Amino acid sequence: MKYIRKIALWLKTEFANKETFALFLVVLAVMYSPVWGGYLLYALFHWKWCFVMATGYLVFWAGPFTPFFPVCVAVTLGVRRLIVRLMKRGGRKTPETKEKKPPETKEKKNS
Repeated sequence: MKYIRKIALWLKTEFANKETFALFLVVLAVMYSPVWGGYLLYALFHWKWCFVMATGYLVFWAGPFTPFFPVCVAVTLGVRRLIVRLMKRGGRKTPETKEKKPPETKEKKNS
């Protein structure tokens, strides 16, 4: 049980900024694209094989014993690390450096 809590806290720190959470939503949309794409094709053209394919994909990957969400988390964190690495190489500020503010220093005036 304590390992699950450690993993949950780690994920909470990794997904703390809005950019990472938005990236996770994009990864979810891309990973579920065969489902919504299949249902869209069925709605437009009434192709039964699209409905069957989308339902089969959804039933398999939405099941409790499939690694769908761990794969989505891994892809999200991998893409984020790649983006951070490319931004550092290009000399741009990364999302992690934007959040960190330098400590404020108070200067005393000598009178």
